[in-house]
Amino acid sequence: MINRIPYESIVACKMGDEEALQIILKHYEPVIIDASKKKVVDNNGITSYVVDEDVKAYIISELTMAIMMKYDPTRIPRERRH
Repeated sequence: MINRIPYESIVACKMGDEEALQIILKHYEPVIIDASKKKVVDNNGITSYVVDEDVKAYIISELTMAIMMKYDPTRIPRERRH
């Protein structure tokens, strides 16, 4: 089974529904966090990875803008065409 965002949630997000945006962000959260990580080396030479909150905020902003500005809700996804 493929875990997909419901089409209706994407359309609702496009129309400004904050709850729908949260559904989309929750779906992409693991990817956003992974892409936001940066390598940090402490004074003892121990390497760890931490989430750069500025990068995370930037990714969320770009995703939100892509949905709001570029997504075309009149274009039906392929798997829904008859």
